[in-house]
Amino acid sequence: MSALATSLIVMRWGLVSAGLMYMASVMKIKCQQHSLKAASVAFTGLGLFTSCWFVMGLLGIDFTIQNWQAMTTVATDALNYALQQSPDIFIPNNF
Repeated sequence: MSALATSLIVMRWGLVSAGLMYMASVMKIKCQQHSLKAASVAFTGLGLFTSCWFVMGLLGIDFTIQNWQAMTTVATDALNYALQQSPDIFIPNNF
């Protein structure tokens, strides 16, 4: 019994995020059945956020200022590189 309690304490954030991902998926399906597009998008975002949170927890990545600065630096460098490598977009005048 103590092993079960210890495993639940250790896995609490993993279990919470798995539960949130499940609930987001269920609510997204319910919203799509009732044609609630905005709510469906919101629950999709919640599911994506919790899955990223779960993976970051498994990898041991935490949210510190240095990690945020490093992530923003990498993201802006990747965006700038992608914009430089993309071809010019031609938009006709009669658009």
